[in-house]
Amino acid sequence: MTRLFIHKEYKSLQDRMIVKNESGQEVYLIVGKWGRLGDKLSIYTIDGRRLVEAKQVILSFFPKFRLYQDGKKIGSLKKRPGLSGVKKPFFTVTRLNWIISADYDKQIFTVRRFGRKIVTIQKTMSYSGEQYMLTFQNERLAPIACVVAPLLDHYDKNSDPLLKEIREQRYSLSFMRPVFIKLKKIIFSR
Repeated sequence: MTRLFIHKEYKSLQDRMIVKNESGQEVYLIVGKWGRLGDKLSIYTIDGRRLVEAKQVILSFFPKFRLYQDGKKIGSLKKRPGLSGVKKPFFTVTRLNWIISADYDKQIFTVRRFGRKIVTIQKTMSYSGEQYMLTFQNERLAPIACVVAPLLDHYDKNSDPLLKEIREQRYSLSFMRPVFIKLKKIIFSR
């Protein structure tokens, strides 16, 4: 079993995220942005070789991304409405035969291929901020799973920065942090 960690703070600062293994070594670099038509998100080895690229081709509540490896299309990631409509959506990755379901309350995404679990993506909180923890058996899936992970969370209901700070409040060591968060709420509610 292999675990990788994507620290989310890099996303908001410079459109970059570093992927580290369990021992803290940098393994991959994710560069790019998404949210607009034509945006790209690419994953590189630390020595600069591009492995996988996700390009946004549909901008909607149910977005679509094309996945490329070595310039060849390997599939498309698409968000789809769930059985109860838009409330519990799921994702598919065509050609790879992946179905990605989610427990949005616990922020756990499960990737299955032909009914067998192949990757688990969990969004966790620590003193240093939010991060994704990816757990999988087959290391060859790592670059694709690392590109897909941030795209799953991008459209989730908890991506509001103010909500993020409120959730982080319980991990703060500063006694003034709750005061600053309440002030922000008052300012933004006007």
